[in-house]
Amino acid sequence: MLQLVVTILFWTAVLAALVAQARILQSTRRVLAAVPARSALEWGFALVPAAALVLTLVLAWRAAVRPPVIEVELPAAPGEVRS
Repeated sequence: MLQLVVTILFWTAVLAALVAQARILQSTRRVLAAVPARSALEWGFALVPAAALVLTLVLAWRAAVRPPVIEVELPAAPGEVRS
């Protein structure tokens, strides 16, 4: 049940972030069509955060679906040597 909640919340956040980023890129394209003087620099300021967003979402998803790690300390048996 908890994994389902995590999945739904994650993909809702992804959808919201991607819609917002698409609107930013659309706005940048519209402004650059009117004033193309610094188009490469402006596209850089729009695309670098988009790439960082994608990387962040991929790493967050990997962390969210990683199986939990449980460490268990077992007592040593009589005469057993552990390093």
